[in-house]
Parts: sequence; C-alpha cells; structure tokens
Amino acid sequence: MPHILSNLFSKDAKGIWGEGAPYESKVIYDIHHQSPTSPPVHYEAHLLKPHSLPHFDAPAHIIENGKTVDHYYQNNQLDGFFGKVLMIRLKGDHFKQHSSNPNILVWTVTKEEIMKYVLESANTKPSRILLTFDEYPLDDCGNHDQNKVLVLDEAAAQWLLENNPKFCMYGTSWKSTDFQPGSKERPIHKIFFKHDTLIFECLNLKEVSNGEYYWFAFPLPLEGASESPVCPVLFTKQELMNLL
Repeated sequence: MPHILSNLFSKDAKGIWGEGAPYESKVIYDIHHQSPTSPPVHYEAHLLKPHSLPHFDAPAHIIENGKTVDHYYQNNQLDGFFGKVLMIRLKGDHFKQHSSNPNILVWTVTKEEIMKYVLESANTKPSRILLTFDEYPLDDCGNHDQNKVLVLDEAAAQWLLENNPKFCMYGTSWKSTDFQPGSKERPIHKIFFKHDTLIFECLNLKEVSNGEYYWFAFPLPLEGASESPVCPVLFTKQELMNLL
C-alpha cells in the first residue's frame, strides 16, 4: 500500500501557528432541510489554513512579489511535485535545549550529517529529499510535536544544491523549514527558493522507512496563493510496477 503523508483534516484540530482551527466548514445546501428552491444535495464550503496542514510553500510566502502557487502550473515547472525521492530518517539524539525556552529542543542538521545519510543511502545524487528522525513525538492531533524542532543549517542546505544542481524538492515532518524565533530572517527558505527548490512541510512521515520512493504531491493550483494544502503519496518501485 502507498504511504499517504497526510493526517486526517479534522475539525477538532488546533492551529499550530495560532491561527485557529486549520479546517472548518459551513453548510451551503442541506439535503435534510431543503427549501423548495434548493437542489437535492449536501454541499459545504471548506475553509483551510494550510500552514497547520501538510502544505506547499511558494516563494511568495517569504519574498515580496515572489512566485505564487499558480506560477508552477502556468510555467510547467512541475518537477518538484513528482518523481524519485530519498527518504531520510535521522538516528540518535542530537537535540539541544533552546536558549530562551528549555521546553524547546532543536536539532540543526549539519552538512556532515546530511552528507553521511545521502552518500550512504542513495545510488544516485537525489533531486528530492524527505527528512525526519526516528520516533519523533506527536502532538494531540498526530502531527510532529512543534517543540521538537528539526531543521537544516545553511551549509547543509547549500550542500544539497551543490551535490545535485537539479535538486528540486525538500520535505519535512516539522512545521517549518526554518527556526528563527524573534527574527524575520528565513535563511533556509531563501537558499532553496533562490534555486527554485520547492518546500513541503507538516508531512506525516511517521511510518516511512529510509530509502527511495516515488513522490506525487500536487498542491491545489490556487491563483495568487503563497501556500497551498497538499496530500502527498509515496509509492515503492514495486508498487508502481504493479499498477502498470
């Protein structure tokens, strides 16, 4: 069975950025209480707040007048949305307490660490990477606990691009690609966006083992949007072959 990298969009979930419930709905037509002019259907409007859901970040998220979600569809720049991907589960415990909050633990993955896993795991230089760590803790909604921060350092992000000039996608189980509390800087986002590398966050990677998979993750093509919800799917090579 393929891996679905999204939890259920529950109406009971809490927003992880203080924006309120990430999924809400409102009935437009109710099949049980129709007016004489209503169609015989049940139909709802759905409100999604992507940054507390699995989502795609477009450059416009942090860059004024940056590319928006629809840009990639209109210009056929879709490589980051599908293709072979390397899944990396970091092992060990390299977390350190954050200086301003002892309840927050941070693992800033170094160039040497990412090199080790990439060079040991991949037969070719990966164009797409998914990153998490073994046994990451979950919050009440089943998401990667936001107090267990996992991010790349700048040298690690730069190495991924140097290792493969065609590197086009980075995905993480944590809620963001950067951790810069109190700062407006988003250095890892900027490194990837400058190279046209796509970013996916809040992915459910709990049950995915190390190795190579085939990735399919098309965000909703929202005009002018700086982010969009997504429900990514991973297949093994054998699973894809069985479909043919």
